[in-house]
Amino acid sequence: MANPRCPHSRHVSSSITWGGLRPSRAVVARASLVLVATLTACARFQRYTPAPLAEPSVERFLHRNLDDSTVQQFLSAQNASDVAEGWTPQQLALAALFFHPALREQVAAVHLARAAEVTANALQDVTASAEVSRANRTDEGKSTPWSVSLTSGLTFETGGKRAARRARARALTLAATLRLQSEAWRIGAVTTTQASVHAIGADREMDDAEREHTALSALLTLVRARYGEGRVTLADVAQAESDERLALVAAVEIRRMRTVARLQVARSLSVPLRAVDSLALRIDGFPPCDPRASVDFDSLGALALRTRYDMGAALADYAVAEGDMRVEIARQYPDLTIGPGIAWDQGILRWILSLSTPGFLRSLNKGPIAEARARRAAQAARVETTQDSILIAVDSAAAACRGASRAAEATRALVAAAAQSLRIVQASYARGETGRTEVAFARVAMLRATRSQHAAEQRMVEASAAFVSALGAWPAGGPRWPDLISLTTLTDTASPVPDTHIDRPRE
Repeated sequence: MANPRCPHSRHVSSSITWGGLRPSRAVVARASLVLVATLTACARFQRYTPAPLAEPSVERFLHRNLDDSTVQQFLSAQNASDVAEGWTPQQLALAALFFHPALREQVAAVHLARAAEVTANALQDVTASAEVSRANRTDEGKSTPWSVSLTSGLTFETGGKRAARRARARALTLAATLRLQSEAWRIGAVTTTQASVHAIGADREMDDAEREHTALSALLTLVRARYGEGRVTLADVAQAESDERLALVAAVEIRRMRTVARLQVARSLSVPLRAVDSLALRIDGFPPCDPRASVDFDSLGALALRTRYDMGAALADYAVAEGDMRVEIARQYPDLTIGPGIAWDQGILRWILSLSTPGFLRSLNKGPIAEARARRAAQAARVETTQDSILIAVDSAAAACRGASRAAEATRALVAAAAQSLRIVQASYARGETGRTEVAFARVAMLRATRSQHAAEQRMVEASAAFVSALGAWPAGGPRWPDLISLTTLTDTASPVPDTHIDRPRE
């Protein structure tokens, strides 16, 4: 009950009483506010959600098909959906980006780097502690044996640690993005394009080999007929039979190589062989080698170093190494921790302010700094190695392109000479001066010359594709290289790509 003779009895009776400790209403209000804030923060905690891996499925792989509507939708967005007359290497390169699972690892690395940016941007946690103690007896002049203290810790980073972490995290994100772009370029514009060009050449070589075998079979029939007439020797028949058998063996081997070429296309696309075994492939004519192959090497090398994603990734990795060095340099400076607090010491209110420097006695972080300096030097060497490999690739690709162009020009002269000989023999046959056997021999010579020309043209196309890949520039005027910000998961077989974008240099 309140004592009516005491003016403060109502206030005292309404306050909290605990073992003789009577905190004020303000203290209770502050404690309640801290409790509410803590509960509110707990309500925002994230909960663990398991993410089990999908069951391995052979059927999912076997059902990958280039005729799928989602594939056509993706190609249409890149102006590459016209496949009625056959698939071009550029269209297959884009399809590889849709199907190939190797990009998922790079995508995950980009997501990881972006999450690391959030971590690097975070401030140091604020610590809080509470302590309750009870003395065996109440000190003289004190009102209660109980003591309560609430303290906190605020850490201030020195030496630019947070800025160094943020710079390193940004460099990691850039490096991960460029590695994603570099992997996409390697899978699509290099591996798949070159495999497709090789497969187109294998198809053409198989057709030429079968035509030559057919012509040699017809020639063998004519030689045998002449042998029956006594106009040729048995050695001539044996030679014709040997040529026919060799052509048959060559055709069978080329058919096997054609299957191997199709398998390389399937592997580069990450689809089953049956999805591409009978796929119609085409190149819109056999273009000459890139005319830029005759440009001075300084211009070509500078262009490749500006456009190649792997060069950008190497430079970004060096920026990461620089960030590591900056972080370790900053860590040699001790942080400053300020700890304000309040204590209720047996009924007496006290204010507390502490100051500490964690890691003050460390050996100036010499070991980690030396490691970071060594990593930076190693990454600098890697940048130089990458630069040299790019320049070597451009130089060799340009030389191969020029050599293939000269070889193709020589075979065109050979075909012209063989065609002239065939016309002469056909004219002689029309006048009755020669027989069908001579015409058959001339046709075989013409087929062999044409086959040599096709082989030279194929080498020229392969050299041109390798030259474009070495420069790192997607050809203009056809299908567009996709903007990776719009490349999303269209099916469960596609590779999800994050919202990153770096412009693809074009010719």
